Amino acid sequence: MFSKHGSHWLEREDFGGVTVVRLKPPKTLDEDTIRAVFDPIQSLIGEVGRNQLVLNFAAVEHLPSYAVGKLVMLNRKVQAAEGRFALCHLSPAVLHTLDSARLLELFNICATEQDALESFA
Repeated sequence: MFSKHGSHWLEREDFGGVTVVRLKPPKTLDEDTIRAVFDPIQSLIGEVGRNQLVLNFAAVEHLPSYAVGKLVMLNRKVQAAEGRFALCHLSPAVLHTLDSARLLELFNICATEQDALESFA
């Protein structure tokens, strides 16, 4: 069973206890846009109680350093809520950014959304 939700920059779909969030940001990611993307995701954890997340980055071409910081903070919030999350569909540029920041080991990275969902089984 699943339910679907959406907003301007995000699409959310719940598959049982796992929430998939598909990021749909514009080409240019300034700090206000990054906040508009990540704040609702953080609300899912704190206010809605969804602590098993898959973040689908298929529409994200690059990740500015401010967004990397938000991703690290999101990881901490998920861990504090005794949950976990997986990232999927990372572009080569996003992978390079995370690798350059030595953060690849911090995240559960999957090739596809289906692989990420299966990692929660």
